[in-house]
Amino acid sequence: MTHAAAPITRRDAFALALIAVVWGVNTALTKYVLLHLPPLFSSCIRFALTAALLFMFWRPAPGTLRPLIVVGLLTSLHFGVQTVGLWLADDLSPMVVAMQLWIPAAAVLASIFLHERIGLARMIGVGVSFTGTALLAGDGAVIPQLGAFVLVGVASTLYGAVSVYVRRAPALHPLAYQAWIAFAALATLGPLSIVTERNQMDAAAAAGWGPYAALAFAAVASSIVANALMFQLVRKYEVSRTTPYMFLSPVIAISLGIVFFDDPISPQLLIGAALTLLGVAIVTMAERLTILR
Repeated sequence: MTHAAAPITRRDAFALALIAVVWGVNTALTKYVLLHLPPLFSSCIRFALTAALLFMFWRPAPGTLRPLIVVGLLTSLHFGVQTVGLWLADDLSPMVVAMQLWIPAAAVLASIFLHERIGLARMIGVGVSFTGTALLAGDGAVIPQLGAFVLVGVASTLYGAVSVYVRRAPALHPLAYQAWIAFAALATLGPLSIVTERNQMDAAAAAGWGPYAALAFAAVASSIVANALMFQLVRKYEVSRTTPYMFLSPVIAISLGIVFFDDPISPQLLIGAALTLLGVAIVTMAERLTILR
C-alpha cells in the first residue's frame, strides 16, 4: 500500500488538527499585533526571529538556490500584502474567509501552468467559492473595508501560486524553505517598512509584552512547527485528504474575531462565508467526487 492510499494515522490526524488550530489562533493574534505595531514592521520582527532560529538551514544545496529564492520572494510578498490587508481591516471574519481562496486559486493555476485537469467538480467548487466571495464583498459590513478584503484575497492567490510552484520544485527540507522565506521577508519587507511606515520604534517601545509574545508564537508555532508539519504531511498523503482538516482554522479565527474583536455578523456575511467555504470544500474533495470528474 502506498503512502497516498494509506489511511491517515491517529498521530498524523492529530498533527493536521494541530496545524489548523495554530493557524486559526495565529490569524487572530496577527490582528491583535496590528493594533499595536505597523504591519510590515511587525512582519520583520516575526521573520527576524524565524531566521535566527533557522540560520543553520540558510546554506542552499547545489542546484536549489533558484527555487528557494522564488518561494522566498513570493511567500514574503504574500505575507506582506496579507498583513497590510489585515491591518486595514476593521473586522477579522471576512478577511479569514478571503484567506481560504488559495485553495481554488491553486486549482485554477495548476490547470493553467501545470496542465492539470481541473474537472467538473473543481470547476463547480471554484464557481461556488467565488460566488460566495462576491456576496461577501457586497455585504454592508465589508464594503467600507473592501480594499483590505481585496488585498487579503490577492495575498491568498499568491499563496496558491506558491503551492503550485512548490509541486515542481526540488523536495528540500521543509525548514530550508522556511529559512529562505524569513530571509526574503527581511530583505524585502524591511526596506519597505523603512520607506512607508513611521514611528516604528515608538510603537515598539509602547507595545508591551503581549504583541511580542504573539509574534513569537507566529515565528515558532506557525512558521516553523505548523508549516514544517504541513509540508511533510502533504508529501505523505494526497492534498485532497489533508486540506479538509484546515476547515477548523477559519472556524477558530472567525470565532475569536467575534469574541475578542466584536466582529459584526449579518445574514449576507454568513451566506457568503458558507458558500466560499463550501466551494473550497468541493475543490479539496474533488478527487472523491468521481461522479463529477
